[in-house]
Amino acid sequence: MHREETKGVYLRFEEQRKLDIANQVIQGQLTMENASRLLGKSLRQTRRIVQSVKERGVRGVKHGNSGRAPANKTDESIRRFVVDLLRNEYFDFNLCHFIEKLESQYSVKISHETLRLWAHKEGLVKRAKKIRRRARPHKRRPRMHSSGMMLQLDGSEHRWFGKDSPHYALIGGIDDATSFCPHAEIFPAEDTLSVLATLKAIVEKVGVPEVLYVDQAGHFGSRLNKLFRLDWEKHRTHVERAMNELGCQIIFAASPQAKGRIERMWDTFQDRLVPELRIRKIKNIPEANKYLREEFVPEYNRRFAVHPERKKSAYKSVPKMWQGRLDWVFCIREFRKVDLGECISWNGQTYLVGNNLGLALKGTTIEIRTTIDGKVQAYYAGRDVGLCPIGKTTSIQIKAA
Repeated sequence: MHREETKGVYLRFEEQRKLDIANQVIQGQLTMENASRLLGKSLRQTRRIVQSVKERGVRGVKHGNSGRAPANKTDESIRRFVVDLLRNEYFDFNLCHFIEKLESQYSVKISHETLRLWAHKEGLVKRAKKIRRRARPHKRRPRMHSSGMMLQLDGSEHRWFGKDSPHYALIGGIDDATSFCPHAEIFPAEDTLSVLATLKAIVEKVGVPEVLYVDQAGHFGSRLNKLFRLDWEKHRTHVERAMNELGCQIIFAASPQAKGRIERMWDTFQDRLVPELRIRKIKNIPEANKYLREEFVPEYNRRFAVHPERKKSAYKSVPKMWQGRLDWVFCIREFRKVDLGECISWNGQTYLVGNNLGLALKGTTIEIRTTIDGKVQAYYAGRDVGLCPIGKTTSIQIKAA
């Protein structure tokens, strides 16, 4: 751009051109009609420009608000306060998350575009994740009509306590119809017991969904089990067995994109939960789970959950036979055969099986249930039997003569 200085007034190229044409009209070197054609404006507008130059000189081609501060300009002290917060305390927050914090914690309201301009000027924009490869197009599946028709469950391994912490597993669910998260909890690892604990908490809070949508991790199971095993019921995982007893069907996703709703939820959690734990100085799992339960998940639902197409919920109550006994549904079940001495081997120990049934149990199979909190109980034909430890299991090796 060309810029000319005349008595402290800076003119852009178009403004300089207007001034030159207006001066030619005033000096009689150019007619008003020709000036109108050169400026590309109407005759009335051209007269107004010429008259303004006669009265105000160079300033006649400047806008009336030129040099004035905008009426809606944010005070400089507020700008410095916001930028200092973003630089020193909320450096790992994205801009939307930071705006929410400004309003809730400091009662400061600014627009996203204003904050974006300030952050870019100071180099404080949190960069998006790099896409390593070009994503293949994937058609989105419409939401379910009612809450409870489908619950997506998954785990996300991440450094939830900062870049110097170990990886922990955050396991949770999301309702397909509403994006409502009924429960999320951090565990040392994603395994059968942690998944069962999460499902138990979800069932206690909202009820039993019609369908549970999961990936094909080993603790969930495989969609190929029914196709290739005639005795597939004997090879069900503990998660499949537990949800089947409650009347819930399990569907396995063939790809991560198929369960994109919960994958996007994990992106939001990784983006928001990590800095929230940092500013609260939370460094252990119990405190993090308390914060998740009491503050983060309710705020997430308030911010991101939507209304379902149909108001009637599809969540079901727990079947009558399991009401008050969910510990024995969401548990590890193992089977052992009783030997001739009415003993079994389990977890490296030998146990004597005792019962008040008046029956000899040798040669029978008993069921051992281990609950989430570590309680152990043995059953035969649905009735309790006792296990008395009598020593470690030893293996006898017979050498050939």
